[in-house]
Amino acid sequence: MHTGRKVSKVVFVNILVFAVLFSVVEVGFRFATDSQQSSQYQIIELFRRSRADGPGDFRNVNISSTSDGLRVTTDQPENFSGRVLIFGGSTTFCGEVEDRETHPSLLQQTLNASGLNLKVLNYGKSAATATDRVEILRGIGDLNPNDVIVFYVGINEAGVGFVQRDMPVRLVGKFPKLGTALRRASKYSRVADVLFRAMVYGGVSVSSESKDLAVDRFDRALKDASDIASKAGAKFVPILQANLYTRNPMSDYDVELGKMYGPALGSIVNEMYSRMLPILSAYPFGGDATGVMNDLERSPYYDWMHVDVSGNGKISEFIFEHLRTKAVLK
Repeated sequence: MHTGRKVSKVVFVNILVFAVLFSVVEVGFRFATDSQQSSQYQIIELFRRSRADGPGDFRNVNISSTSDGLRVTTDQPENFSGRVLIFGGSTTFCGEVEDRETHPSLLQQTLNASGLNLKVLNYGKSAATATDRVEILRGIGDLNPNDVIVFYVGINEAGVGFVQRDMPVRLVGKFPKLGTALRRASKYSRVADVLFRAMVYGGVSVSSESKDLAVDRFDRALKDASDIASKAGAKFVPILQANLYTRNPMSDYDVELGKMYGPALGSIVNEMYSRMLPILSAYPFGGDATGVMNDLERSPYYDWMHVDVSGNGKISEFIFEHLRTKAVLK
């Protein structure tokens, strides 16, 4: 009986110690993280905050829109001889930076400094693909021979070929009940929420049919955009954009960030890019910007696609030099 009481006391004390320690950790996590049970990015946010060789945490930025619903491009001239219309997804909208730090705004500043009287317009929209942007382009009624139409594309177009999933992978894949328990606990515990995100993130669903569909849609969208530009006498400039997996060499930050998405994502993105590049390169003014981040010492990547102002600077430099080399700036 005496031995049984001792065992019970030891068990009780250990449970009490565990409860106290867990409470301390839970409080710490609640101060350090935001509740994002529906978001896949929780663990990546923690990673960024802990590293000095990346862009760090997201800033609070002011995002302004024009009367037409476009992201404001700063420093536009009041009088201009032509326009540069940049179409793309969230990596053109650039919601991570201030209005003056988007790559369309930085391009506008470069054009102004070069004495080129052109107005840049930002037609970026989160999650938009080239197919979606063609419909927006089709609705612009005042296209003319002095316009340059840039499609800065690749990431969302490749994404048509696969789906990132909240699927049990890594340890949770071997022990599904652990995933179920963590998912239920994540409603009440920030620690469980972070652990669940860390263990499930990175699943990719892909098939030969989905990849072929992505390539076909990309091909059709570029043809349609080129036809629209040609009818207006405008220049069509498709550019394949950079992403985390095109950075060469990848820094330690890039490598660790890439691991958080699982091994499949980088492979499928690279495969999709290898199939899309020949299509894009067939256009007279086509460009390949996949290497623009290579010489940045500090990684610009918030995730595998979005970049900070240093990355946007590299994009704007590439677009300017490419347009000048192709002699489409007047």
